[in-house]
Amino acid sequence: MRRRWIARDVQPLLDAVALAAGGAVLLGPDGERVCQAGDAASATRALTVRGGGEPGTLLVPAALSEGVGVVATAALERLAAGRTAIDDLAQVTRRLWWEQNLVFSSGGLLRHGFGERDIERWLFERLHAVRPHTVAVCLWDGATLEVTDGRPPTGVRIGDRLPATRVAAQVLEDGEPIAFTVGTEGVPPELGIAAVPGQPALIVPLRSAERVLGLVLLLRAAGEEAFGAAEVKLVQLLADLASVAIVNRTLVEEAEHSARLLRELELAAEIQQQLCPPHAATYGSLEVAARCRPVAKVGGDGFLHRQLADGTVLLGVVDLTGHGIAVALALAGLFARLDALADAVGSPARLLDLVNRQLTQGEFSCFTMATAAIAFVDPGSGRFTVATAAHPRPFIRRADGRVEVVEESGLPLGARAGERYSAIEGCLGPGDLLVMHTDGISEAVGESAAPFGVEGVRRALEGPVASAAEAVEVVLERATEFTAGTPAIDDQTILVARRVEASGG
Repeated sequence: MRRRWIARDVQPLLDAVALAAGGAVLLGPDGERVCQAGDAASATRALTVRGGGEPGTLLVPAALSEGVGVVATAALERLAAGRTAIDDLAQVTRRLWWEQNLVFSSGGLLRHGFGERDIERWLFERLHAVRPHTVAVCLWDGATLEVTDGRPPTGVRIGDRLPATRVAAQVLEDGEPIAFTVGTEGVPPELGIAAVPGQPALIVPLRSAERVLGLVLLLRAAGEEAFGAAEVKLVQLLADLASVAIVNRTLVEEAEHSARLLRELELAAEIQQQLCPPHAATYGSLEVAARCRPVAKVGGDGFLHRQLADGTVLLGVVDLTGHGIAVALALAGLFARLDALADAVGSPARLLDLVNRQLTQGEFSCFTMATAAIAFVDPGSGRFTVATAAHPRPFIRRADGRVEVVEESGLPLGARAGERYSAIEGCLGPGDLLVMHTDGISEAVGESAAPFGVEGVRRALEGPVASAAEAVEVVLERATEFTAGTPAIDDQTILVARRVEASGG
């Protein structure tokens, strides 16, 4: 059964509501209490929260303003949507795994459906052609030999691990068969299998092109004829065929595993793209454009932009350590936190303070740190506030070509509890650009092993640009030209906000 809200996800939001109103309580669809904050006894006013399926209830003080209530319920609905998306990813991944297993199993029937144990059984059955009295098929793990099939004598069972005794060790080392007759009494039995003097024996290796996988021991009854050269060749041929099949089966299993991982990564990349906002948007007189080029299918970079309840535009670029599905899910969760808390705080510095507190409390265990640049921009006046957490410095490129760098910064998110972030204020005039990017662009390396650098980003924007989208494309094109085909070493993300002339009326 899905949980639309988890206490640790919604607690920061309820804390913010409690700070504004005194108390808050969230109830699930069946009326159970998910979590609470502040003076819960004062929370008597019920607001419906539709998080998919049956709605939940947010209890707040009766005096809470209508606007704050609308913002709080909207944020809770966004958290529920994010949780649903993560649950859907897990469910689809599990279903995909089972479907692929079914497909590969069907394909395995065309290859006789042999697994490793089936191959060993196939070998044992065909060794009857040389009329052995005792057969032990053993696999070598580098230390002992495990009896995996055969007709072992009394005292030895399938699954037993046996020492590699003198002749067996020689076969394992040389990769060549040895036929012999058991000597006088007192000679140590091969592989711990008791034999009597005069009993014909044959040990052949299970060999691949690179190593010996194990061996096969055959014994005939005492007094029977010894294994002839033709019989040795036949047994070795059967052992070689079995060895090739075992190696091929291992390769097939590795290919199946790689195919599952590839499809899971493709699926995660699709969901990650769907969770990102559009690459371009317009908020009044503010154009916003962004692009993210992950170095792997699923990256640790991302961007966000959204208009808040008071009309301010939230802009952000985040870079998590690492890549892969776990980091992609963590990035989605981090963006959900930023998005949910943004309406309840007054500045990007306060937003980073709250998120850092959550990270240092261990609420995200799949990554250690994240860098970020967050900005609040008023589209009408152009006034903005920017705060960064160990991120490449944002800068403002003025319409006349001047560049102003945001120098204030703090430690990465999650690095130290209690870190306080500061903010820089400014104003965008018509034609001015606010540029935020990740170090995957500035640290891109060219043929000379020198990085593209922050200066490379600034130089790319020296000339006039007609739109935020054009500015984004110019920077990415210059970075690509600079690297001259050298593979990227990190995700590359850039977001540009451009102030345009306000339309009349």
